[in-house]
Amino acid sequence: MTRRAIGSVLWALTAWIVVTSAAEPGESTLPRAVMEVTPLKGNVGDALEVEIEVVTPPGFQVERPELGPLGALTFKARSWEGPLESEGVLRWSWSGTVAAFETGELELPAVSIRVSGPEGEQTLRTEPIGIEIRSLISEGDSEENLADLKGPAGVAPDYGALKRAALILLVLLAVSGVAWWLHRRWAHRLSAVAAPVDPFHRMPPHEWIYKELQHLLGRRLAEQGEVDSFYSELSRILKMYLGGRYRVDLMEKTTAEVPDELRGVGTPREAAFGAREVLEGADRVKFAADRPTPAECREAVEAIYRIVDATRPAEAVGDADRGAAA
Repeated sequence: MTRRAIGSVLWALTAWIVVTSAAEPGESTLPRAVMEVTPLKGNVGDALEVEIEVVTPPGFQVERPELGPLGALTFKARSWEGPLESEGVLRWSWSGTVAAFETGELELPAVSIRVSGPEGEQTLRTEPIGIEIRSLISEGDSEENLADLKGPAGVAPDYGALKRAALILLVLLAVSGVAWWLHRRWAHRLSAVAAPVDPFHRMPPHEWIYKELQHLLGRRLAEQGEVDSFYSELSRILKMYLGGRYRVDLMEKTTAEVPDELRGVGTPREAAFGAREVLEGADRVKFAADRPTPAECREAVEAIYRIVDATRPAEAVGDADRGAAA
């Protein structure tokens, strides 16, 4: 073989090594979901560690599933963590344990996770994982080798606990009687407690926010250059409306926490993430010195109107439709 032929073979071999080393198994197409179990073998009832990692490009959101029993396997869930941005990607992680109470070759089924990005929604699925569960009793053991079980031993009755319970009951009855007498004796002298403040002033939340938005637009803060005050008031109105509509406290929640709080009480997905977009715009004005134009301020108000339309009660939507038809 000539030197030129040998050189060609070495060059082709080098190129193949470079290509195959660049395509490492872990670098699959994003987004992806990977599940790992450690160890793959255990005894009945052992807690096997489970790790699930979801990796997406920037701009994606992950709908975190609640992991429950899967066949003969039972998850002991822990909280999701993330997203954590590293090396230009976003990472969500879930760690927990899984236990089985059946022996033999079992399979941890694939877990489906929904993600949404610039191109829409998609469902990621992890690969199923086979595990082996062994019995705590070895095959060499038999009934002859097991110790005989003794019958239950006789125990003399102990009425001490019953006596203590009766004494506590008598004390509680005496205290209740004294409290009843004090209430009859002094109740008329106690001052009335003020009712809690109603932020909506006894009107439906959607009617309240319509009035607040109209009042905010009438102040013309954006046209006067007071963009900070405009977005601060807009954020307050939106959080108060959604908090009152779904009975959750959003006033002290961060922008990133609001969607999860709303989704946890049944808020429509488009309304939850629409609220996040409006609040992120307010954050950019407050912390990044962003200066939206009056037209952009009006668009933020229109976005809140869409959120209200998506979260109004069904009867309120029907009344609005009948009013428009009339």
